[in-house]
Amino acid sequence: MDKQIDLDFFLPYYGFRFNYTFIFQEGFVAFSHPWYVQPPYSFPNPHWPSKPDPSLIAVFMAEQQMQHVGDQRISNVWFRIIERPTNLIGYNNLQLDVDEKSTEPSLRQPLGVYSYEDARFYRTYRGRQLKTQQGRLEDPEMLDRITRDIRDSMVGARGWKADYALIVTWERMSYGGAPKVTDMSKYEQAKRWQNTYQMVLATDEIRTYCMLNYANINWTSSSQSGALTRGRGGKQSALVGFNGGNGTGFYQLPFSSEGNSYKLVQFGSTQVAGRWLARIDEQIQYGGCTNDSRGLIELSQQYGNMLGGFALNVTGPCLRPNDVIKMQFDEITVDCERMDMVMARCVIPTNSVFKIGHVDVKLSVDAGKNYPWWTKFYIIQPGLARRRVNLINDPREPMNNWNFYDPQRLSSGLMLQENAYKYQNLTLSWEWENITANTNTAVDITLWGYWEDTEGHSFKQIGYIAKRHPNNGILSFTPRNLEVDLEGDLDAWRFYQGGVIQVRAADTWLEDKGDRMHWSMPIPFGWFFYKKWEYEYGREWALQLCQQWFDYDGRRENFVMELEPKIPCPCTLDQALLDIGRFTALPDCDMFGDHRCHYTQGAQHCVLSAASVWTGAGQTCCYDWDGWLMFSDDFEYNDQYLRFYSAGVPYRAHPFGAFPYKRPPYVPTMSNFFNDLLPYDICCKWAGHCEFYFWRRQTSTCQEYKPPTIGFVYGENHFVTYDGTRYSFHGKGFYVLSMMKSPRHDFMLQARFEQPPETLWEERVRSTVMTGLAVRDNQSSVVQVFARKDHRRWRYRTDVYVDGERIFFDMPWKKIQTFSGVTIRSPPRNMNQSEIEVMFASGASLRIEESRGLLNVVVALPASFNETDWRSWNEPEEPFFWETTTQAPLLSRYDKCSTQYRTVGLLGTFNGDPYDDLTTPDCMEIRTSYPQTEADARNVYYEFGEKWRLDRNLHIASLFQPEHKPIYDPLSFADDRYSPLFDPWLHSNYSSWSGLIFSREEVKVLCQGVPACEYDFMSSGRREDALDTLEYERKFELKKQKGEIRVQSCGPLVKSKGVLKYPSGNNYLHGITVTFSCKPEYFLHGEQQRTCVNGTWSPGWWPWCRERTEETALKWMTGILSSVAIILAIVVVFIWCAMEGRRRQRDFIRGRKMHSSL
Repeated sequence: MDKQIDLDFFLPYYGFRFNYTFIFQEGFVAFSHPWYVQPPYSFPNPHWPSKPDPSLIAVFMAEQQMQHVGDQRISNVWFRIIERPTNLIGYNNLQLDVDEKSTEPSLRQPLGVYSYEDARFYRTYRGRQLKTQQGRLEDPEMLDRITRDIRDSMVGARGWKADYALIVTWERMSYGGAPKVTDMSKYEQAKRWQNTYQMVLATDEIRTYCMLNYANINWTSSSQSGALTRGRGGKQSALVGFNGGNGTGFYQLPFSSEGNSYKLVQFGSTQVAGRWLARIDEQIQYGGCTNDSRGLIELSQQYGNMLGGFALNVTGPCLRPNDVIKMQFDEITVDCERMDMVMARCVIPTNSVFKIGHVDVKLSVDAGKNYPWWTKFYIIQPGLARRRVNLINDPREPMNNWNFYDPQRLSSGLMLQENAYKYQNLTLSWEWENITANTNTAVDITLWGYWEDTEGHSFKQIGYIAKRHPNNGILSFTPRNLEVDLEGDLDAWRFYQGGVIQVRAADTWLEDKGDRMHWSMPIPFGWFFYKKWEYEYGREWALQLCQQWFDYDGRRENFVMELEPKIPCPCTLDQALLDIGRFTALPDCDMFGDHRCHYTQGAQHCVLSAASVWTGAGQTCCYDWDGWLMFSDDFEYNDQYLRFYSAGVPYRAHPFGAFPYKRPPYVPTMSNFFNDLLPYDICCKWAGHCEFYFWRRQTSTCQEYKPPTIGFVYGENHFVTYDGTRYSFHGKGFYVLSMMKSPRHDFMLQARFEQPPETLWEERVRSTVMTGLAVRDNQSSVVQVFARKDHRRWRYRTDVYVDGERIFFDMPWKKIQTFSGVTIRSPPRNMNQSEIEVMFASGASLRIEESRGLLNVVVALPASFNETDWRSWNEPEEPFFWETTTQAPLLSRYDKCSTQYRTVGLLGTFNGDPYDDLTTPDCMEIRTSYPQTEADARNVYYEFGEKWRLDRNLHIASLFQPEHKPIYDPLSFADDRYSPLFDPWLHSNYSSWSGLIFSREEVKVLCQGVPACEYDFMSSGRREDALDTLEYERKFELKKQKGEIRVQSCGPLVKSKGVLKYPSGNNYLHGITVTFSCKPEYFLHGEQQRTCVNGTWSPGWWPWCRERTEETALKWMTGILSSVAIILAIVVVFIWCAMEGRRRQRDFIRGRKMHSSL
């Protein structure tokens, strides 16, 4: 017996989403008709896809029947659908949760009369329900009770509320083959021997929880399963678990298919015997505890702030009162508190983590002797973590701003600095619902300062904003009125110029299921210490602090010497967007996401180096609205200039940190904040002297930048190689897309190709699409990306695994995640995981875009992956070198492949020579033309592509893990009967049915002569697939055309204060002529025009300007001095002439006298 139930809501289950279900008396509910509902059962169906594999929930799945005593039926299958009224859906206030022991009415749901359009529906909810139609009720109190039961036993469910529920009850069911009871005197005995159990599905249309209640289990199998007597024994007992359907997997609960299934009543995963819980919307998460001796634990959150202080609610083993619970969190061991049999509470200490990425979490219940329970936890850097404390700026009053600066130059021009801060009012808010579950708990709001030098760092509490403030989620205060914390560090003003704000529960927290503590983003403390700084340094305290930093930073090592040669900036925005392996979007200045650009005003887009150099430094490059690189040398010495121009600069500390993380300048976010961002606020914002900052942080030039080379695969496996060769290959199975084995690189990229869904005329498509990727580089983590199938793409478009662990990018704080040797990013506005960027430390990268169940991928490789002669490689002296890098064993020893380190695979040979792109593993070169002829397509398929199939190159290990090989049976990949469609235009490939869908003329018009588009349209019969192929081909071609061009840049020209240049952009590329002029109050000196020629500026003096008043004064002075000099010269000449005349006269007279005497 089965009954279809139409749901008035969406029920997410195992990645699917259903609005209907089928109820079977055999003890299960299904979302599609099972192919075979008699034992033995095997899930997932090993014969799928040739045989159905239904989505179902096996509550107690076995052959069973309705029991009769005489003519009286004592068995029943009941169902009930419970909903909230429409105006209450989404209403959720965690602070108003009601204690069941309380006699007060629930405040979580408003009481009173509810009016609907139909005047019949007038009633209060207290003690009554509204029956809307058969089997359907509006009963918010029942949903509240279900919500409480799930929250009490499931970690991570505290913020969830049931809006809908489906309850199915199997009452007094008898095993299949049970004898009929005709003796009415055995009525009570017959009722006691049957099985009674229940399933509750509760959802808010995003998350779904399943509760299984077992009241009475007497038999475990049926006669059809070989039960020996009274429903016990046999070959297969009842199944209990969840089958995803369509090959997605089966999850079994304890005692499933075992002869002791009656223990489902005696035990449970909750504190109620016979009750089992699980979360089932996306992947099965076991709820509550287990009596196993080892296994996985579940945490209340999988991501946490690096600063620590947060509480983790843990479930896993069932906890006894005398258990001593300890947790190993990475390198930290903490003591935990037992809350009840199901849950323990552990607090990660503050000031102890200081690293990011996946860490191991282990749990012990025997005081740390053994840690048999484990899981993974991801630590997020403070700059990207969830904003649980928000610093609110007042848009109506500039000085009520947490980054308020320039108080002496307000719009009125009359308010002095101390008066500006006197009337400053700041506001902050926090997630008060999550910080504690106790409505009466107060909070303390404190300041934590961060400081570091070359030897160590300090992170400590330095003051209070408020003590025991009501937990109402908001606070406004005047900084001037803050009291000095006499118990704190009285010398904190000397070191802690910035830090974070902490909001924490002021009362006991061990028995509270809240998060306990929240952090803000890093913030300067000018508003907090300005009075002390003014007292110590005078009215020019900001300039004093700036000069102190300028002198200190100048005495440190020159990190730019190591950074600029290795990571120069891309010259243009197109290059920066293409080079996703070495650069990623700056999180707070992203043209596709957060565009605050607080530290880079005037930029259209900024990029950050994906990795740091060994010193911990990182590169930042910003581009203006014309796409040119912005240079700090173009900054005008004007405090107002920052409003629309602030270039990207190199950072002494990378915002993402670097290994080993826990010491400066490698601490994620905090080292960058202290060394690079805080000085910007002090010098540029507060002091108004940004020249000090830009003298120490000069924008890197792009003369040495070499753009990457890309190859891409799109549509039904159309390829464009690194060197530009085009071809199509429709293999089926697992293949090597690209690989490189050299002393510097160990890169492997593999792909899974499979046939797309059948055509509209129900024929198998004779081509393949890419549905999976697996990649690794230099012993990094293995990244796998799979396209999700039909009906599973409503929430996520791809599944992403890192070292077998599934990761998600559906929240803002999950958008950038760092693992061993690889960083994975999803664009900020992409919430369905349809776009994934994979960036390796070597500079190699992938950009994956999902489209209707297939993957389009762009692979970008830097110049180091280009072909290299092994004889020119200098062998390192390290003994471990050859243990980690070896030459590819598949290459021949007697040809070109034996003397070159090469990037090879289906994406071609990367060496700039398109003629050897299609090189086989045995070093044979295949030629092809574009568009491909049938002969070319066959040749490429059999002589090139199939040779790169993994099962034909057994010495190449597969990166695909067996447990992640859905959705189609992997055995079907090796089907020798598969033959691709080489030329869809041949008459022998025409189908009379396809002519009913489209015509050949329509294909030509739609595809505009693009062969890839035409092939996809004619092979699949789907117009939308062909249009996607056309779009992706043009987009990828444009990226390759603009991004791969290496441009010649001359770099910025040094200019002094007051110099203006034209054009106003930052284009210093070959052929550009720059004209310099001065502001009206200045005069220009030096060369007025300079031209960039082959990376070098034309000869000339650097331009500089002199103030007009000074120029006039100098001219007058020059004129006066010149006049005086001329007069003096005349006088001197006159005097000299006079003296010379007198001398001659004397000589003449003396000569006459001598002549007379003679």
